[in-house]
Amino acid sequence: MRFRHLNIALVLGVVAVILQTTLFDRYLDPFGVAPDFVLLVVVAAAYQLSEEAAMLLGFSAGLLTDLLGNTLLGVWALVLTVAAYMTVRIRPRVEGNGALTLASVFVLTVGGELLYAVLGTLFGQQVFSDVNAFKKVLLAAVYNLVIALIVLPITARLMQRDPAAGVWG
Repeated sequence: MRFRHLNIALVLGVVAVILQTTLFDRYLDPFGVAPDFVLLVVVAAAYQLSEEAAMLLGFSAGLLTDLLGNTLLGVWALVLTVAAYMTVRIRPRVEGNGALTLASVFVLTVGGELLYAVLGTLFGQQVFSDVNAFKKVLLAAVYNLVIALIVLPITARLMQRDPAAGVWG
């Protein structure tokens, strides 16, 4: 594992959490739904990191989101860890195909948002009591899909892997 990549990913995760909690959740929420920028950054970085580093990033960014947000402690940490794991698992199937990569971002966002909704409901947050819960999940996934056109190339450029190494990370 290259620690340079992990350090860059952790910095990107912290910046994503700061942007999510200050900018996106307060000011950039058209139709009452903000993009899930932290989830998008975790997925984008997980395409470039080793398995362990991707899950460490997911857990760290999720825990920081839990600490700065108004949710139960550990819910986002679990959701983003699962999203990072799933990204690492599907990475070999979508590598090199831009359309499949974008489709996977959409599916991973929907899956992450639904997992958050289920866990939140299980722990008493009444997420599914909102009539527009599924509309909000799909709208957040569409926002992430559009923003992914910018975030994925930037993340890939920041964390270019060494072709001579032949391994991720």
